[in-house]
Amino acid sequence: MVEEQAEPQPLQQPAVQIMQSVTITPMPEFCPDAKIGTSLSTRWNNWQSDFEMYITASGITDPKRKRALLLYQAGPRVREIFKQIPETGTDTDYNIAKQKLKAYFDPQKNRRYEVYRFRQTTQEHNETLDQFHTRLRTMSETCEFADVEFEIEEQIIIGGNSSKIRKRALRDPTFDLKSMLLEGRRDEQSKYQAEQIESKEQTDGEANKLEQKPNN
Repeated sequence: MVEEQAEPQPLQQPAVQIMQSVTITPMPEFCPDAKIGTSLSTRWNNWQSDFEMYITASGITDPKRKRALLLYQAGPRVREIFKQIPETGTDTDYNIAKQKLKAYFDPQKNRRYEVYRFRQTTQEHNETLDQFHTRLRTMSETCEFADVEFEIEEQIIIGGNSSKIRKRALRDPTFDLKSMLLEGRRDEQSKYQAEQIESKEQTDGEANKLEQKPNN
């Protein structure tokens, strides 16, 4: 009896995983001497927060590389300042470098000026209430308010664009920040929808006029 030979099976191609490289845009340099009148402490804290996201997105975890990148991305002016700061640790002390720079920039914060800037803030024409709220909350971080929620509510009432929200807040003491934001979203959504409908009706009306216009 002749043993049948099994038909050769096609070779399976090894699975190849293609890793797509993601290009991370370098951080802008931090200039301590720029934007006179703007809080230096706030600008540094915002830059540092962005840098933390940058190194996370870049996949960098080694403290030595993180410290080197911090000083490199911050720019020559920050490196010059850093050289004058005592006890900054070794090349692997990333957290110490962060703390020293924060300690350098934070004392230059003027709380009275930060509160003044907060009080002067108004909602921009094309800014949603949620965007205005986010901007106020960010600014409040350097104001050291005892009741942040109340202060933001007050600034939305004073500096917001919605007369409807302002009147209701003055009429109803229980109309809190959460309710204001919900009311703002509803008003903005209904306004957008109404504009879309009215715009279409206007376009249709103009088209009908052109169709009805007699030919010369």
